[in-house]
Amino acid sequence: MKIKNSKHKNLINLSLYGISIIFWIVVWHVLAVSIDKEVFLPTPGKVFSVLINDLLPSATFRLSVASTLKNIALGFTIGMAFGLILAILASLSVFLEALIWLPVKVIKSVPVASFVILSLLWIDSEDLAIFIPAIIVLPNIYTNTLTGIKETSSKLIDMAKVFNISYSKRIFSIYIPNTLPYFLSASSIAVGMAWKSGVAAEVIGLAKNTIGNELYKSKLYFMTSELFAWTIVIVALSIMCEALIKLLIKMIQKAY
Repeated sequence: MKIKNSKHKNLINLSLYGISIIFWIVVWHVLAVSIDKEVFLPTPGKVFSVLINDLLPSATFRLSVASTLKNIALGFTIGMAFGLILAILASLSVFLEALIWLPVKVIKSVPVASFVILSLLWIDSEDLAIFIPAIIVLPNIYTNTLTGIKETSSKLIDMAKVFNISYSKRIFSIYIPNTLPYFLSASSIAVGMAWKSGVAAEVIGLAKNTIGNELYKSKLYFMTSELFAWTIVIVALSIMCEALIKLLIKMIQKAY
């Protein structure tokens, strides 16, 4: 009975999302027709026509998507790994936590554009789309993971000490299960942040053969339909990556 109710609820949710998408496409169409200037706002029909007939079949599209996916996936992974390592270190020492606090606070406060411009002084523009997502993802993973470690029940830890449970067993049976929801929740949110910052870095850094570079060229030559089409691609890829992360989250949670 619960399975049927769950499936029914998922079907209703999908229907609502579908209605929402149709609604906003209609609003978009009405606005585009009202303005009647394609350079400012092309119709959905024109944008999807460019996407399907011009972008998708092209080798440039495949190369740009593959390059951006690689950069953002690598940046996300690096940021996640360093955020996790720093959170573990901070949980071991109050001094280390205080030492890490300022850089994390600075990273969270400084706008992405500022980071991109500053980073161009030190690293190659081709590596910018890896470095920026890593930097943006790191504080979110660090903060949530550290919170999860701190929220781990002290009673469970004391009980483990009383029964002389080894530190390695404590990690796998107490710390990881308690911290995992915080870490996985942060990872899900960080995917969208990685995409936003990564593409912004590509646009500003003019990285060759990337989605960001194609966005910049579309804007430079007033190809508004292409600009909207690439934006749709970014949104779709971001949603797909987030869905993949959520699927992995469910698999990991089942394992624990």
